[in-house]
Amino acid sequence: MESDGDEFGANGAETARRAAVLRPLVRDYLAGISSLESGVRDAVWELGVSRATVWRWIRRLAEEGGRTSSLAPRKRGRRAGTVLVSREVEVVIEEHLTRYYLRRESPSLGRVVKEIRNACGALGLQMPTRRTVQRRLDAMDAREVMKAREGAKAARHRFAPVTGSNRAELPLDIVQIDHTPADIILVDSFERKPIGRPWVTLAIDIATRLVTGYHVSFEAPSRLSIALCLTRAVAPKAELLADLESKAEWPAQGKPRSIHVDNGSDFQSRVFKGACAEWGIDLRYRPPGSPHFGGHIERLIGTMMGAVHLLPGTTQSSVAAKGSYDAEAMATMTLSEFDSWFALEICRYNNSIHSSLGCTPVAKWEALSGEMAGDIPFDMEAFRVSFLPSELRQVRRDGIHLFDLRYWSDALAGHVDRKDGKVVVRYDPRNLSVIWVELDGGRCIEARYRNLEIPPVSLWEYREAMKTARTLGRTGSNELVLAELIRQQRQIEGESRQLTKAERRSRERKGTLKGSSPADSTFEGLRPVDTGDTSRPLFKVERW
Repeated sequence: MESDGDEFGANGAETARRAAVLRPLVRDYLAGISSLESGVRDAVWELGVSRATVWRWIRRLAEEGGRTSSLAPRKRGRRAGTVLVSREVEVVIEEHLTRYYLRRESPSLGRVVKEIRNACGALGLQMPTRRTVQRRLDAMDAREVMKAREGAKAARHRFAPVTGSNRAELPLDIVQIDHTPADIILVDSFERKPIGRPWVTLAIDIATRLVTGYHVSFEAPSRLSIALCLTRAVAPKAELLADLESKAEWPAQGKPRSIHVDNGSDFQSRVFKGACAEWGIDLRYRPPGSPHFGGHIERLIGTMMGAVHLLPGTTQSSVAAKGSYDAEAMATMTLSEFDSWFALEICRYNNSIHSSLGCTPVAKWEALSGEMAGDIPFDMEAFRVSFLPSELRQVRRDGIHLFDLRYWSDALAGHVDRKDGKVVVRYDPRNLSVIWVELDGGRCIEARYRNLEIPPVSLWEYREAMKTARTLGRTGSNELVLAELIRQQRQIEGESRQLTKAERRSRERKGTLKGSSPADSTFEGLRPVDTGDTSRPLFKVERW
């Protein structure tokens, strides 16, 4: 089973609060705005720290690309969570906040602080500061605090998910993401025989109706398809458009400030939630019984599938609509061809007049983009990898063990059998030949197969081969058995012209390891290059 790990730990809420307060100041700081003192003073009061600390955090957040984890407590100095007041004082603070502050009369915090200090003085206890009391209040559930002081209706209005129409003023304020099976049968790129329907993941910007990203695959929706769609949405589109030989405009790029998704298990994973929190992306889920919450992405899917219905091999939207049309017999497009066609169709949509806008989504984006505050620069590769599946593993003397495969990098030598716990290991299921290991100090290094005889292989292909090995009763090292079986299977599949539909689909999937899709070449899983250097750091990623 896959393990997502604890992305932030006990200090996550406080770290996220710091980042939310400081991000606007960081944008002004990077823009060269000199008059930050007013905002710094507010941050000093709100965060309960010194002015010097606020400035140090602003610089740190700017240097680390706006990642929330850059503000997490560091190891040196007082340990996080250290309590400096006695248990008796804690009891007095808790009782007074509960009895006197959490009331509909809504007394001021200053008044309650005075009562707490008076009560502690009467008992001969050390009197806490306002900041100490404020921290205890901040640790409480904000929704419950508002409910106690302003009523359930006010708390519901403030914290409940928005169930009405979604409105966004600027590009990237809200981006909706969803999946759908495409209404078309595709063929394999070898014998051009039908192998099934692909899945499409789409992302749309609410303010401009611009499609910001997409991903096409035969794999069912997963964290990986979300990661690839979101990475493409964030990245500039120049290289993709060049691969497509298109001169169409597609200006969408940058991190969304909020993502709206449904309640599917792929969107509920800790990896996805933690990665969004790490990069300061507000994640919102569709409330049950509120289909209009995802209306924009649903309409986009309907529009794109309407275009798909004009292609050979379409299944239409229903059996009744398809009638006697034989979709499999008429299918002609491969996954690579459909991927390229779909990207061009998105360009067509983005550059066509939108009925609710009165202009094209591209024109709307360009008109509003001048009002957007500059975002904090960030590492695109670190962004992509942070959304990949992860496991917790110990660094052993023979490397890191993942799926019974061993990985090594010279940079792991100093971490062998350390007693301070396991490390986070991220992997791309499409290509297991390389993994990313997060080490102390926020450094993330690339590790590769320890046994160089193993060819690049996807996770599902690896599991398929090991299942075959058990059936055949093969014994010995998993890695050696794997290398032999994968080579044999690929040779058979490459020579045979009488494969079943499942076998042809399997072979087509394996084509992703060779970069078969020009429209997706920028975002395919990393392919190992034999440089002889296994210790090269890939990028810097803070520990979650």
